[in-house]
Amino acid sequence: MNAPPRIIDALESIIDIYFSGIRHRERAAFILCDNLIEITCKTRAKEINNKFEMACKFHKAINAQGVTLKKVELGSRVIGYRDTRNNMQHADIAATVDPQYCATAIIDAVKVIDHCWQNTSKNQFSPWMRCALRIIRLYSSEGDTSKRYLFERKMQQMRWRISDRESVKANSIQIEPGFRDYWWLAIRMRTPQVEECLNELEIL
Repeated sequence: MNAPPRIIDALESIIDIYFSGIRHRERAAFILCDNLIEITCKTRAKEINNKFEMACKFHKAINAQGVTLKKVELGSRVIGYRDTRNNMQHADIAATVDPQYCATAIIDAVKVIDHCWQNTSKNQFSPWMRCALRIIRLYSSEGDTSKRYLFERKMQQMRWRISDRESVKANSIQIEPGFRDYWWLAIRMRTPQVEECLNELEIL
């Protein structure tokens, strides 16, 4: 069974925010990521049992029939994300998360989706999303920290223009896809070149 398109669309929005140039992008992406984990579990539980109550509490959702995250290590991390999110929204409005914690939460959200609908990330994600997730994994707790700088440098050195005839008008703002705030352009519009950077450094 395939994951519903709305689940993948929600993840796509989170990835877009994570790679955007907006302030507090990690905070926004993390909160939406926690929401996605909850709705993923509830949606899967509803598919299995039509009488499942979608308005139930978070802990009931992650332990519902067909989900049961409590029995796997992923479950404890997911509960930790909910505790962090509650603190951010109800106890300390100024609280945020660091980039690595946010990236790890996104990777875990993908694992929750794959847990509920097997091989979704392999069979249903678009090429650019799979590429983006390779970068996010690099910056998560699973990533090789020694390769982060190398990847950033390679992205900056990559030749992004298609033709030597391309030029920038004197009064135009030049966007450089190799720099972090513009990676979303490179990932979506030059996916093979970004994958080239990842492959050369053996980043999975």
